Amino acid sequence: MQNNQHEELQALVKAGKLEHVPVDRGFFAEQFESCAQIKIDVQALLENGSIQGAFLVGYTYIRKSATLLLYCRGVRPTARGGHRVIIDALGLDPQVPKELTENFDEFRMKRNSIEYPDFAIQEVDLASVERCVEIGDQLLAIAQGISS
Repeated sequence: MQNNQHEELQALVKAGKLEHVPVDRGFFAEQFESCAQIKIDVQALLENGSIQGAFLVGYTYIRKSATLLLYCRGVRPTARGGHRVIIDALGLDPQVPKELTENFDEFRMKRNSIEYPDFAIQEVDLASVERCVEIGDQLLAIAQGISS
């Protein structure tokens, strides 16, 4: 990462939204396999006609893939940072397209509308589920490139 991006990432660490972690290839491999299983789960839910369920699991695929990418950078989100800091930190990464983080944030809000009754439920469709998988795949590819 460039100097300014590194400083902004460190500011998130200092604020307690991210924490430093040592990178371990074994843990990376386990988490990579976990992401692959989640992707299979998305497909199974689609095959059973559960678009909303597939979307929720698809969002989990994005989040886990994004967290794995951050892990490759030596950080992970804390409870204080939540899902939002993942998006913020990805936005600092020059390898992550801006559109990807914007879509991730949009899906975070859709997920919240489904998970939390205070929000008006936003409709999800097959295209949203497919985009979740595309985003997760892109994030995993970047993470794999970094870990190689």
